[in-house]
Order: sequence, then C-alpha cells, then structure tokens
Amino acid sequence: MIRSSAPEETRVLGETLGHILRRRGGAGAVVALVGPLGTGKTCFVQGLAHGLGVSGYVRSPTFILIHEYRGPVTLYHVDLYRLAPADLEGLGLEEIIEGEGVTAIEWADHAEGVLPSDHLRVEFAFGEGESDRLLRLAARGDRYRGIVEDMAACASSR
Repeated sequence: MIRSSAPEETRVLGETLGHILRRRGGAGAVVALVGPLGTGKTCFVQGLAHGLGVSGYVRSPTFILIHEYRGPVTLYHVDLYRLAPADLEGLGLEEIIEGEGVTAIEWADHAEGVLPSDHLRVEFAFGEGESDRLLRLAARGDRYRGIVEDMAACASSR
C-alpha cells in the first residue's frame, strides 16, 4: 500500500511509474486504474504522462473517452466512467491496448472482459484525512512484478 497526502504526491507517484515504464520499455503496457470518484486517478495519469516524456496538459477524457498524447512513449488515456461493459464494443479499445503505447484506463473495472491478462492494476481509495489517498499496485502477469517492486522501493525511499 502506498500513501499519498496530496494531489501533487499522487502525480509524483504516477511520474515515477512513467519513468519506470520508460526505462523498462513501456510499449504495450496497460495500467488499469480503479477506485471511487475523486481518489486521484486523473492526477496519477498526469504524472504518468510526464514520466513518459509527454509534454502539455493531460485532462480527464470523461466526455471524449480517449485522449492520445505523443511523446517518446505514446500515452493513451481512457476514461470509461460513463460506459457500461456492453458499450465497449466498437470503441476500439482492443486495438489501442495491443498498440505500441502505454494505455492508462480509468474505471478499468468497466472493462474487465477487454483487459489483457497481463496488466498493472492500481487501486485508489480514500485515506483518513481529506487529501489522503491509498494506492495499491497489483501485478497481473510477470511483466509487471518488477514494476511493482520498483514502485514499492521508490515509495519506501520518499
């Protein structure tokens, strides 16, 4: 469990993951973000983009559903908040996931049937204080075990 006490700390955690993915060859990585509204998923993706070398502002794709951000590693930021699992057909999510970029999916629990068996799951929860957040990283597959270990090591050193 990783704790964050402010939105900026959540961004830094995302940035750390971006650096790790870049170093480990992030192409094709899938980051599944789940948790209640307001727990910091978009803040985390903003940091992830920065760590991947993407410049510019990353906004929540709630109404557009998918944003593509170009950088040394392309980031596909997907928000499934307004979609039911039945609505995923025809969205093209499978093609994005199978591509060369990093795909970060907010509300990934809406897409359990589409997610590859290998992915990184990041669960967000509210902590005790108003700005406190708890993040749990779970490796789904061998590729992500080392990434989770690297994130844990970075978090313990802060």
